[in-house]
Amino acid sequence: MYFWLQRCSICLDQTYNLCLESCRDQFCKDCFSRYIEETVNQSWGLGVTRIKCPVCQEIINQAEWSRYVSPEIVAKYNKFNQPYRPYSRYCITCQHSISPCQSPNAQGISRESRLANIAKDLDLLSKSAKNASLSILIHEATQHFLSTCQKGSTFRVGRTQELCQQVIPILHQVVLNQMDLYCLASSISKQLVALEIIPEAWKHAQFRHISYFPMEICMNCGDTLCLQCGETAHLGLGCLDYLKAKLKGSTDAELISTIQWKLNNTRPCPNCSVMINRDEGCNKVDCLQCGYRFCWKCGSAWTQAELGVPDMHAIDARRQSIQTL
Repeated sequence: MYFWLQRCSICLDQTYNLCLESCRDQFCKDCFSRYIEETVNQSWGLGVTRIKCPVCQEIINQAEWSRYVSPEIVAKYNKFNQPYRPYSRYCITCQHSISPCQSPNAQGISRESRLANIAKDLDLLSKSAKNASLSILIHEATQHFLSTCQKGSTFRVGRTQELCQQVIPILHQVVLNQMDLYCLASSISKQLVALEIIPEAWKHAQFRHISYFPMEICMNCGDTLCLQCGETAHLGLGCLDYLKAKLKGSTDAELISTIQWKLNNTRPCPNCSVMINRDEGCNKVDCLQCGYRFCWKCGSAWTQAELGVPDMHAIDARRQSIQTL
């Protein structure tokens, strides 16, 4: 028993020569250093990765784990794990990087100025509506905004998230009925995202915007881009339907092969709508962009387990809806 108490908790071979301050788990330096390096090298997603103890999963302070790796690894971690990391795509025409949403501080605009801009744009949107039903929708969005962002009000935690959840879908409904309002509605949506100051909540708000407003204009060449699939923007047509239409109209063998691979191996994330791929493995998939965990086969959230007797009709319906994509 004493022998095992002296061993590294990773390799179970070498005698331990470091003990974590927080949880007291013990490792040899070689194993622990390799573990940290591997974790850092895999932490390139849009979320912030917390280094955890490989045994008990307690978060390890950076001041502690950084003592056992090179300065280059620490620098890479800091680069990969900054808050407010924007999602970006490259323009298919000029390869210019396009990031639709900016962090709260990136544009140097105060919260008060941003709120004033949103109120002004909502008023302009209302004046541009061509029918009464759109005016009602815009009025509803404006009321949500004004009730949440009255002058002098304090932004409690979660209030901006609620505002984005309420207003962005309404703006999307406006655009579906009057496409010439797309750029203005999209701009309002982006400004709502920029109100969020909590990094993780900002990330989710960013993908809410991308889900409802996928078209972006390249500031370098002026061409349009779909943020969800990376192809030329195709408003009114889903990414998979666009790829199928593009496949039918193509005679280039290489392009046909590429599109066919995308149709066979990619599908939109049920949460953020960004196209992701899976070559092989089990049906449990984590979206590398928004982090949503779902079943690749039926598209439902992985945490939503079937309790009691499974509803086979519902399961078959979900499976068939995925197969027809």
